[in-house]
Amino acid sequence: MISVAIVSPKRSLEPINKVIESYDFGCEFHKYIYNELSDIDWIYEDCKNRCDVIFFSGELGYHYIHNHIPNIAIPCAFTAYGTKDILGILLNFCIEHPEIPLNRVFVDFLTPLNHFMDVQRYIDPKNMPYFYEDKIYDYKRITARTQELWDAGKIDLVISRSINNLKALDELKIPYLAVFPSAIMIRESIEAAVKELRLSQAEEMDHLVVILRLPMERSCNGEEREYREATLHKLLVDFRRDNNMDFLIAAGFGRFELQTQAPIQTISVERIQRLVRYLQEHLNFPFRIGAGLNPSGDRSHYYAEVALLEALKYGGNDGFLVSGDNAEMTGPLSATHAVTYSYGNQNAVSFAKTCGINQTNLLKLVGLFQLNESAHLTAASVGKLLNVTSRSANRILQQLLEAQLIHEISISGPNKKGRPTRTYGFSAESFRKRLL
Repeated sequence: MISVAIVSPKRSLEPINKVIESYDFGCEFHKYIYNELSDIDWIYEDCKNRCDVIFFSGELGYHYIHNHIPNIAIPCAFTAYGTKDILGILLNFCIEHPEIPLNRVFVDFLTPLNHFMDVQRYIDPKNMPYFYEDKIYDYKRITARTQELWDAGKIDLVISRSINNLKALDELKIPYLAVFPSAIMIRESIEAAVKELRLSQAEEMDHLVVILRLPMERSCNGEEREYREATLHKLLVDFRRDNNMDFLIAAGFGRFELQTQAPIQTISVERIQRLVRYLQEHLNFPFRIGAGLNPSGDRSHYYAEVALLEALKYGGNDGFLVSGDNAEMTGPLSATHAVTYSYGNQNAVSFAKTCGINQTNLLKLVGLFQLNESAHLTAASVGKLLNVTSRSANRILQQLLEAQLIHEISISGPNKKGRPTRTYGFSAESFRKRLL
């Protein structure tokens, strides 16, 4: 059985105790209370050889152990919240306080050590609240940073979890919103941390998340919507059975989410392509697919959302996959040889801006080049890859030709309109030098 140390001030331990008493986590818990942060020194010595993980009730203890104890022997985690909880807090704030812009708020518990709980991935930079950015985190520094922002006229309010620091905010007459983790947030954070620990002790696994969305036309009534959702659900169950696959199916409003795990590097792109082609063959209404693959469950879910946006932007009944540490995009997945590309390719992104080619379309052509430098390009093949008209594909080819990134290699037989079909090839050295 996993042994868990709960480390917390006395006041913060009470709600955690209630959760532990109400739910069976399949763990053995050891509870430690600290009055001063320095108490964590002896607490760590006492529990490092008897516990598998240390859960802190908040950021202060978590920061202390990382800044004062070198080579920590066991994992450390929070028992408070996850990224979705923080996003929920910020969303509720925006709803309840529309008079205060989010970028006029200081969130004092989002720090470099907890990676700002990844909220920067979801919020537009112009709306981003202020975070605590110092690597050293204690009451004195939190208060000093709060007063600095307030005196500079940069904030109107503080969102704080530091219960023991609220008195200082009252004395400074700085408005604040105190947020405390709910029982659900505490339970889910403990479950997630325990699950991650169990997975780390087992064979390293990849997480695959596939999100399927059903775009509905305005004319689509409730009966038609229900039909489409039921049809897709049955097809997913049939596909799972017929292909001997093991994945969970969660239904939502106009979308489904599939989840599975497998040992690292055993989930192939072909498995996801099979699903895309199966749905293309059996569905007679629109769908879009986004898939995310990563050892981190949260990261794979985020990747799936990013891939779904790419599928929506592509506009056809198809899917895309985001995977790897560099968030590489692969798709459209129905293609026999799906191309892989990255929005981190700054050379290609910069060139796209200067020449007027849509950056996504250019990145896909870069992916095609990396897949096959000898590929032949025609308006028809480029149009199919990019899901654009032949006229748009011809315009893109002409721009690449003028930039000397491709060259004309032949004029083949006439197309359906009786015109000769122009065929191009990559100018490999120039293409590689300017776009890679």
